[in-house]
Amino acid sequence: MSEEILKRGYDKSGDRLGEWELFTIGETTINQLKKFNIVPKKTYGSDGRRQPDEIVIDRRNGVPEVIAVVEFKSPQEFDSEKKKLAAVEQCVNNYCKPLDAKIGIVTDRTEYIWINPLHESGYEIAKREDGYQLEELFDPKKDKSRSELIISKCLSSFSSKNSQITKAELRDPSDLADKVWQTIWLASGENPDICLATFVEIFLFKYLSDLGVLTYNNDGIDISFENTIKIPEDRVFNFYFKNVRPYIKEIFPADLVDGTSVINGIVLDPDIGEHNFIFKEILDGFSNFGELKNIDPEFKSRLYENFLKKSMSQKNWGQFFTPRNVVKAIIEMSGLKTLPSGSRVCDPASGVGGFLLESINTVRPKDYTFYNNKIERKIEYFGTDRDKKTIILAKANMLIHMNELVSNFSKFPKEFSKIFNKTFTSCHSSILGSLSVLDRDCYDLVLTNPPYVVTGTSTIKKYISEDSNLRQYYRVNGAGIEGLFIEKIINSLKPGGKTFVVVPDGLLNRLSDEKLRKFILDKCILLGLISLPKNTFYTTPKKTYILCLQKKINLDDLQNERVFTYVISNTGETLDAQRFECENDFPDMVRNFKVFCADPDGFESNNLQCKTWPISKFAPEDHWSVDRWWSAKERIELGIDDEKTITDPTDFSKILIKHQQLIENLSGRLKNAQKKIPKIENYVEIELSNDDYFHLAIGKRVLKQEVYNSDGDIPVYSANVKEPFGFMSSTNISNFSKPYVLWGIDGNFEFSVKLVGDKFRSTDHCGTIRIEREDINPLFIYYALHAIREENRLDRELRANLKNISKFLIRIPVIKDKSGAPKVIKGNVKKNGEIPDLYVFDTELQQKIVDYYTEFEDVKSQIFESANHINILEMETIKH
Repeated sequence: MSEEILKRGYDKSGDRLGEWELFTIGETTINQLKKFNIVPKKTYGSDGRRQPDEIVIDRRNGVPEVIAVVEFKSPQEFDSEKKKLAAVEQCVNNYCKPLDAKIGIVTDRTEYIWINPLHESGYEIAKREDGYQLEELFDPKKDKSRSELIISKCLSSFSSKNSQITKAELRDPSDLADKVWQTIWLASGENPDICLATFVEIFLFKYLSDLGVLTYNNDGIDISFENTIKIPEDRVFNFYFKNVRPYIKEIFPADLVDGTSVINGIVLDPDIGEHNFIFKEILDGFSNFGELKNIDPEFKSRLYENFLKKSMSQKNWGQFFTPRNVVKAIIEMSGLKTLPSGSRVCDPASGVGGFLLESINTVRPKDYTFYNNKIERKIEYFGTDRDKKTIILAKANMLIHMNELVSNFSKFPKEFSKIFNKTFTSCHSSILGSLSVLDRDCYDLVLTNPPYVVTGTSTIKKYISEDSNLRQYYRVNGAGIEGLFIEKIINSLKPGGKTFVVVPDGLLNRLSDEKLRKFILDKCILLGLISLPKNTFYTTPKKTYILCLQKKINLDDLQNERVFTYVISNTGETLDAQRFECENDFPDMVRNFKVFCADPDGFESNNLQCKTWPISKFAPEDHWSVDRWWSAKERIELGIDDEKTITDPTDFSKILIKHQQLIENLSGRLKNAQKKIPKIENYVEIELSNDDYFHLAIGKRVLKQEVYNSDGDIPVYSANVKEPFGFMSSTNISNFSKPYVLWGIDGNFEFSVKLVGDKFRSTDHCGTIRIEREDINPLFIYYALHAIREENRLDRELRANLKNISKFLIRIPVIKDKSGAPKVIKGNVKKNGEIPDLYVFDTELQQKIVDYYTEFEDVKSQIFESANHINILEMETIKH
């Protein structure tokens, strides 16, 4: 019998962990656990002598089921990728597999690796919802609820095919943003800044009320959202303005230096009577939406973003947001999670605080704690920005990110206000903005996406040249604002500190920035350079990169390590205005970067997107646009360049001869086909509206977002009926026992054919003709419609709608009866009791006509393919 089991009282039950039992052991074998009915009763063989460190068990049904196995390692057993892999495989093979555990966890109590042992490959490292490795702390003694939650998420997500935590269904904020935006915009006089400020203020009013922060003001008046919305609509805004708003500003006082708080500016005027009614309408919108507490930060980001898109021109609203996938990738690369207490992290162009607040939300959620009625923080965050309104948004953003702490300590709002004011500072009083703050050697980590502008910087540079302190600080004098920020960032880093900064391609290839590139190499180790696709950022189609640097501890040290580079093709969202979710290369890039940093000399990658280069490749006088260093063939394969083929004069002449021979051969095929063109002597004209032969319909509207969010395999056709618009898991078509001809309502009136059993979905830009008779060849109808299109010239102006299409007459060959008339048969009884006479069509003649047109289409296709190959050829460079 195990003394450990008896000593800890585990013979009766384990420690409670939600619905399960937790057994923290280490000296008890699997066979001994079996005797106490803690693990399944089966034969374990040699594995029965093994001693698991910790297990989570479900015995609610009387039969023990192993939920998770935890294996503890010393730091020395966990200090390299090789050792971590060995620990993972030991956990899987020695414990998870024998015990049929659903989850494996390996840890040195600092770093945690979660494993899915159910995966068809044997096992797989678990991933978060966003695709990054799951590294969540598992410590039930310190945080039982969080440990329960992550175990539950893994159980509901893991399978033989999936090791990624399933995303929770987020409420779509677009309806709320749409309704509130329209109402505020009406009253704002189309001032986007004040419109946004108004929205944020009312959002916070509802949010703080839901958290229980807003109950009664100092005069004992009930200022909660629930009470305010009950005030008569002709006085409701006056009530808010006199009682609620002053109290919010009192409990979240503005910073004494820059004057910013969580709210600042509202478009509504208490002296305008109509604004009471507008305010009531806005409150009703929020009330109908429901509670805002415990909202997911992803929801908040989508809500803000949706509202900003509506209220600001595209060239302006990018200043508020760096795309969240870029932010996450940079944070994961930065090593922020392992920074020791007392570290200092900065974003000198913070906007609404994405880099700093995402850090708090994902990788360091426990940095802020309440002790003795005051907030303590393990590391310090500092964000500055020239734009005052973005700092107000950042503070409001921070309030939302800290919702759990705010909810638990709602009686101490002024303490939170102090933290907000310490974290975010507006530098609007100086023309230089954040560049006026001359920090030196004070930050462990800088994460930022600074503005990049070359034109119009002369005023700032003139200002710098006239101040001796600024001249000493900014000595490189790069070409744009981003150059000044790079200089500031490097100056502000502690020796050994790191920065991950988004830069435009100009900084990496401008001749005028050679001095800046030399400054970078003199002061820093160049860790990596990540190429981002054009249109990654909302505001600009410019090509951008993530520059990864570590400040040298000794300036005399020369870099010998290679430089990590990666070409991102997919950012996790489409690069158009819609920004729908799609494939994401960032998690793979981050994984490779971490492995590279652990062992730069031994690093290898099989991914074409990832390469390392010697530091000698990064000469200051040369360009650093690393994606251009991939070969032409590789760039085409990665989708960076369109496909081009290099040729020389001799090969080009041979290709032309082959093209000429192809045309001659195909001309011969057409001549032979023309000799066999059948004559159509017996036919009838059938209108497409005749439901004895055809059934016409228009599809249902499908939104792009529905397609992007679906993982189905049914093709969806819109105006382009040749290529699917996307894929979904359901269809609007109920009958696939008959063939269809599809036509595009908009565009050039194109057609396609779907044979019996081919499932598809049609949108409201796609029409369908269901062929009701087996003796009507759908391909014959397809080619007949081409001729009708040319005769009727339906296009974008004269649309191919249902009304116009239904009038078309199709000439179809028929079989004659003995009298020489078209042969008919009796059809099925209709609903009105009528039995129609139906023509019998000549299927053999239809097929001959189809064969001729198919031959023609094949000839045309081969000529086009050959000509297109010639068109993409590039002549080789003349050798010197």
